Amino acid sequence: MAARGWSVFILCLLVATLRMGFTWVESRYSFRSRPFRLRGLERQARQERSSYDSSPEWTKSVVNGLTGLVNGVMGGEAPPLPQRRFDKIGSQQLLEGIRADFEERQYLWSGDIDLELYDEDCSFTDPTISFQGLSKFQSNMRSLAPIVDTLVPKEKRRCILRDIKLDNGEVFAKWRMVGDIQLPWSPRIDIGGQTRYSPGTDGRIQTYFEQWDIDAGEALAQLVQPRREAVDHWPMQLDGAPPPKPAILFNEPQPVVLLPGFGNDARDYSEPLGQDEAVGLRACLERRNLLTSVVPVKRSDWLRVFVGILLDDDARAGNGTAQGAYKWYLDLTQEAIEDSFRSTGKAAVLVGHSAGGWLGRAVLEREGREWTQKHVQGLVTLGTPHKPPPEGQMDMTFGCLRNLNKAHPGAYFSDDMFYVSIAGDAVVGQKIEGNIPIVELIQSPSPESTAWNSYQALGGVGNLTGDGLVPVEWAHLPGAEQLTIKGTQPYDDRVDMQCPQILRLSMKAPCRGARLDRDPEGGEKTYQAEILVAREGADARDSVVIIAQ
Repeated sequence: MAARGWSVFILCLLVATLRMGFTWVESRYSFRSRPFRLRGLERQARQERSSYDSSPEWTKSVVNGLTGLVNGVMGGEAPPLPQRRFDKIGSQQLLEGIRADFEERQYLWSGDIDLELYDEDCSFTDPTISFQGLSKFQSNMRSLAPIVDTLVPKEKRRCILRDIKLDNGEVFAKWRMVGDIQLPWSPRIDIGGQTRYSPGTDGRIQTYFEQWDIDAGEALAQLVQPRREAVDHWPMQLDGAPPPKPAILFNEPQPVVLLPGFGNDARDYSEPLGQDEAVGLRACLERRNLLTSVVPVKRSDWLRVFVGILLDDDARAGNGTAQGAYKWYLDLTQEAIEDSFRSTGKAAVLVGHSAGGWLGRAVLEREGREWTQKHVQGLVTLGTPHKPPPEGQMDMTFGCLRNLNKAHPGAYFSDDMFYVSIAGDAVVGQKIEGNIPIVELIQSPSPESTAWNSYQALGGVGNLTGDGLVPVEWAHLPGAEQLTIKGTQPYDDRVDMQCPQILRLSMKAPCRGARLDRDPEGGEKTYQAEILVAREGADARDSVVIIAQ
């Protein structure tokens, strides 16, 4: 019921917040022809149902925190309860009323229940949230209704009652809810469960207790699974043709560490969306004789950011630091860089995608110059928002980026390493009137509208030029070599047909430091930085990698 639908859509809003990272995966690996199967993501049957007591604390903390946020933005006072029509509800009346909630009102999606059946102090519990009071339920659903109707239109959802029965005065219902979410990657929710309705002395429901056939983490996983079709990333790829021979092959292996963007999983760079490993960015680099590793971030790890902010007074006040909510990411990145050094004996080139770019800078700031000289030869950022939003506007990093720029501005260690920032100018933001404020960040009718919403959130102005998520000016790091890739549009069929062409751009990137060999004349050796743009159906921002050789 409401508890069920509420929790699913709180998770949906959370996934939409993580959407910037996932949109990158979908745009880079566009799906338009031939069906494919997502490996390892099929739902597994469980003998035991999940419940509130069995769910991990982080899921409950996140759902409760986002519940307060949505109520604060969308909510209002709940309408008064209607006058009671009956003094007492009989068992059969209760059973038939619940049946009508499922079959006629589709209440798992709509939240439309027969209020006559519920006690004013009824407690509502599902695996991620528990609260008390019919008025609280009404308030939650009042906030949620416009979001639900926009994300899952009535014709795209079903509520299926599989069984309902009376047992010792209680009603037990087994059900299934299915809905196609109107998000860019078209996920589907398909979850079964069981609800126990326990009445009081007047026959009205005092306890609503819901269990799911999957745990909250699996429900979240459904929200990031696309329902699309695969496209050849190179001619005849889906028919078994191997990748074409790389245009650039490095004679001497060079270590590269990929830093995932916000909401991304390490698998997005090795097995994007469950496709063959040969399609992934990691494999593309390894075919060019590059020793590539990925910081082992899991998609669910990003929920730690939300929990960290909720528990950090400074962050909630807009004065957070990366050492707070993002400490887990900095720790994983430091360890991955040191592992790369131990295995190769060479300093690595860091390639930071999206938020991974500024978080890479945060690692350098935390570890200091001496550590950086030993472990890092360069940092390349791909579509990274390096600037915080203007003063007075909500900062999605809650002060972390602003404080990083104060402590470690621009290309801070440029005497010891090279910096390159990559931006794209494919999309000019265009406002679409009439969208609900929260929903327009989740679902937009066009790339231009998506860009407007993202540019507005990052820079305070929507009609800027950028890669569709990050404006050009925000993507460039002061003091770094700055490259703007022009004119590559996401989802461009012409780009797909050109794959896997590699556009090679060269630029001077002097690498300084004692670790570099001196040339015979005694001068400092200058390395050449290669910019590789993989034209594989993605926008330029997400396809660019830089290698120092």
